[in-house]
This record gives sequence, structure tokens and C-alpha cells, in this order.
Amino acid sequence: MGPAGVAELPVLGEGIDDAVDIAAREPEREVVFAGIGFETTAPTTAAALLEARERGLVNFSLLSLHKTMPLPLKALLDLGETPVSGFLLPGHVSVITGTGCYEFLARDYGVAGVVAGFEPHDVLEALLMLVRQREPAIDIEYTRAVQPEGNVVAQRLLEQVFEPSDAAWRGLGVIPGSGFAIREEYARFDAARRYVVDPGPALEPAGCRCGEVLRGVTDPADCALFGVRCTPEDPVGACMVSSEGACAARYRFRGIND
Repeated sequence: MGPAGVAELPVLGEGIDDAVDIAAREPEREVVFAGIGFETTAPTTAAALLEARERGLVNFSLLSLHKTMPLPLKALLDLGETPVSGFLLPGHVSVITGTGCYEFLARDYGVAGVVAGFEPHDVLEALLMLVRQREPAIDIEYTRAVQPEGNVVAQRLLEQVFEPSDAAWRGLGVIPGSGFAIREEYARFDAARRYVVDPGPALEPAGCRCGEVLRGVTDPADCALFGVRCTPEDPVGACMVSSEGACAARYRFRGIND
């Protein structure tokens, strides 16, 4: 179906480069790629869109579902539900952004932050760095990958292709400016403009307390579904779906320190 209607498009390839190549090989097909992730993956999406333009592809478009990291931290602090004195900040996101985008935490909220890597020793070292701070500041533990200025080339790609947009977050609602929308000059590659995209209202499964878990106001084990109807093998909510989710981790290590 054409751009005015709802397109029936299969998932193609394994990544955005595959989607661009498929669009080039099969010009009779409309190819849509769903761009998902934070500042870590968004530059690759932006680069692929520019490549599609350079190759003159008219059958390729992007549905940008990308989000940005700093504003949800601000929203969490503004809610004031959970006392937070320090954040372990995301390493891979910070490879792109650098640390400047987190300075408001220490400056405006008196909350410390340390950019951490993902190995156990990274997390422990970052926690130690938080404890040792005399005044709230933003530090980097993950120095083998993160520089204060971040990746300037990737940042320019993001600024060229995207602009801030409102985005919905589980447990936090809609946060203005926390998403990435495709700029007007690239509208012909924007699937949200070319197709009817109506996912409907976002609904949590009945009884799921994932939003409260993500905000730190409840323990996963306090959810009535936890370990009964909701397990890693048969998850109900998003916090149990991912092996890295808060509920999945709590389930894996249940019994420890209970």
C-alpha cells in the first residue's frame, strides 16, 4: 500500500545497513526501518538515512523511536518520590554524549554521577568513586571508552538529522524534548509522515508495577505478579522481559539479602 495508507511491511535484514541495501536491491518494495535506542544507536540510524539520500533511494524510510537519556533523570528527580544522592550513568550512551549533558545533576540538584562501564569491577569502582566525592560532581570511571566531550562527529550527525520531540516513558509519562524526531528537510524518509502509524494507547498489563519499579518506589518482589504469574520464562511486564530488567535481576538473585 502506498504512503497514504497503512503499509504491510515485513521485518527485513538484521540492521539498518541491511534495510538500506534491501531498498537499493529491490526498488519496487517499500522498506521501513524502526530506529530504536538511545544516543548510542541513533547516530548509526542518522548516518544510514543520509546514505539512503546519497544513493537516491525513494523506497526507504525510517520510523524514529529513539530517545535521549538526560531528561528522564531530571524527571525522576523532579518527582521526588525516591531520595537519590548519586547515579551510575550509562557508559555506552556517554561514549556519544560525553558528560556535559549530566552537569545539571550536580549543579541544579546536588546529585552526584559517575559514568560506569559494564564489568563487575567497573560498577564497583564507580560506586567507590561516588562514595569518595566530597562535593556532588560528574566523574568518569569508564575512561577507556568515554571522554568528557564525547564523540563530536556522532553528535553532529544527530543534530543534522534529528530534532527534539516529546516521548512517552514507562512510569514517567510523556517527557517533552526527550525523543528524536526526523527534521523537516528529511521528511521524505520519515515513516511517521509517509504512513499511517497509530500504535494506540500504551497500556500496562493489569497488576504490573513495572513503572513503579523503574522509578525505584517499589521492590519487584512487592508486585503480586512477581514470581507467580510473571517469571523470565513467562514474563508479563517489560521489567521481566529483558534479562537486564530490574524484575528479571531480582528474580535471578531472589533470596539474597531478603
